[in-house]
Amino acid sequence: MPKVRVGDIEIYYESKGEGEPLLLIMGLGSDLTGWMLQVLEFYKSHRVVSFDNRGAGRTDAPGTPYSIGMMADDSAGLMDALDIGSAHVLGISMGGFIAQELALRHPGRVRSLILAATGSRIDARGAYQLDVWRRLIDTGDDRELYIRETLPWLFTEGMFGNHRAVESMIKMRLSYPYPQPAYAYARQADACLAFDSRERLASITAPTLVVAGERDCLFPPGRSGELAAGIRNAELVVLEGGAHGFPIEFPDLFNRTVLSFLERHAGDERRLRPPEGVNRTGE
Repeated sequence: MPKVRVGDIEIYYESKGEGEPLLLIMGLGSDLTGWMLQVLEFYKSHRVVSFDNRGAGRTDAPGTPYSIGMMADDSAGLMDALDIGSAHVLGISMGGFIAQELALRHPGRVRSLILAATGSRIDARGAYQLDVWRRLIDTGDDRELYIRETLPWLFTEGMFGNHRAVESMIKMRLSYPYPQPAYAYARQADACLAFDSRERLASITAPTLVVAGERDCLFPPGRSGELAAGIRNAELVVLEGGAHGFPIEFPDLFNRTVLSFLERHAGDERRLRPPEGVNRTGE
């Protein structure tokens, strides 16, 4: 099991394929297995690096507070450990927050930026729902109830029409041998709630694609549109019928959208890194 020391933690990662590096950054409460349907396609043309964020999966979960900036530095540190000067970066949900922060703090490391099912901040409705999920996890009594409660926020009724697929998904998550500790979920949630990039988006210089789900309740298309509008020359694609979990429910459509963007920005490598003091934008 590949792990590398990055700062104060050991990060678990997986690398597959060859070609231009593509770094995948997962969302709140999730581990790298959530990228399964993407890695199967992306590794055919790219070196795909996926990893577990601080506090999730097989990466260490310190009891100290987390921030999005901290997790962006974790991502850059992983790139250093793997001798990746720059990469295309794809982040989903909280991973989209981290990807934005990586592009802001370490602009020379990001060849292109893909922000999926995300925004520039958590709104009041999202904050309320995070609190509900945190309370369910804090009880520690019924992990299955938490999983079942989150699914309607992730998928459309079309997914629930396939009872066997839903139950298989729940069974797989329950059998995962590295469940996230409640305190680590809370640390990640706090980091999300504190994040707000609205005043800094114009500083992102990497070619950017924002992908939204037409029926995403956590980050509606309007929120994704605000994100895209704040980044110079960013593209916005709204996937018809998609909810927050569109990479799982509509993987072919999402994968084609991403690969088309990557193909247009192939070879856009940023080898030169500005000095550390210039490289960073404030929290």
